[in-house]
Amino acid sequence: FPWRIRVSDWTGQQYSLGLGEPHWRGLSLEVHLRSKAAGHDLLSLNALAFLDRFVRGEVDLRGNLYLLSDIRNHAKLSVPFWQLVPQLLKSKALLFQGVSRARVNVKSHYDIPQEALNVYLDTVYMSYSCGMFERPDHLDVEELTRVGHGSGDTYDSLEKAQWRKFKDAVDFVDPRDGETLLDVGCGYGGQLLVGLEHYPFGTVVGWTHSHNQVVEGTKMLSRYRPDRWEIHEGDFRQEARVFDHVTSTGMISHVGPRGLIPYVRKIRRLIKNGGRYVHHALMIPHTGRSLDSSVGIAFNKKYVWPGFHWFTLGAHVKALEENGFEVVRLVNLSPHYGKTTAAWYERMMKNQGTMVRNLGEATFRAWQIYLAGSSTGFLKGTMHVYRIYCRAV
Repeated sequence: FPWRIRVSDWTGQQYSLGLGEPHWRGLSLEVHLRSKAAGHDLLSLNALAFLDRFVRGEVDLRGNLYLLSDIRNHAKLSVPFWQLVPQLLKSKALLFQGVSRARVNVKSHYDIPQEALNVYLDTVYMSYSCGMFERPDHLDVEELTRVGHGSGDTYDSLEKAQWRKFKDAVDFVDPRDGETLLDVGCGYGGQLLVGLEHYPFGTVVGWTHSHNQVVEGTKMLSRYRPDRWEIHEGDFRQEARVFDHVTSTGMISHVGPRGLIPYVRKIRRLIKNGGRYVHHALMIPHTGRSLDSSVGIAFNKKYVWPGFHWFTLGAHVKALEENGFEVVRLVNLSPHYGKTTAAWYERMMKNQGTMVRNLGEATFRAWQIYLAGSSTGFLKGTMHVYRIYCRAV
């Protein structure tokens, strides 16, 4: 193993593993086992049970948690079949995310105390999706945690990356005077705000299940005339109007294993012929294995994102092309999301007290695994995010 891991156990014994090669984070991974059972899970490579023990406090992990995903890849770890069966049965029951289930899933994550989310999201748009950086392969802790102001930043800030992501979408849409935009899963309204800032939209409309996001988004958009924007708490499937253009950033992860085609068909009904659509989605490379067999996926479904599902790039393109869209171009943003989640993780770790006060120690520990693991996954290509630029035909 290229990087350094230091292990101590309940007896006081200490072990050093790995070759100690340089890592961008500049730290070793420190593992302290508080019980014999934790040591058993570690030595038997029962990764999911080991992470469960970390969440419960039987294991302490400090330092370079980005290495956890590298360990999983190096050891080719997956969820054992006996652990996988209950998750597969649960997933089968949630093959399609109806309105009520979607509401529950979204609120369980986005409607946690806003103070906790403010700790790690960018301070301008509070965007909970992949930014677009100038140098996605450059990772520097000081730069990741330095709070910016957006488009005018002279360094590669998280705030500027989120502005660039939203600007990229409306640049592709390139609306004429008075045209309308629908943003599906609009979050706090950053896409709507950047659209109004840079283009002559008549009306921009967003839908989200999160009450937090509607409250904060209303404040964000209040600088513009109220007849030019709408932000709704609810399901976008309640929308019946037809728009000139549509954007969606990451929302497709919440439709369930059988929700992709119904989702694309609904988007097509909401957009006029010739309209432009930005389809931004987290994805999984084709492996031939169940999505839930991935340790990271199983962990995040259990503790962080209930009910999410990822499709392959081929499945997305097929669904779009067979249901009324021409794919104009697509871009792999995986390194950008690796840097985005690294920024979230480093900002969160600088404000541990706020996280624990608002979410509790166990949830804070789960968030560490989620963010650090996601960063390495996107940087190493075991998880993907693509932006697909489409035209309705």
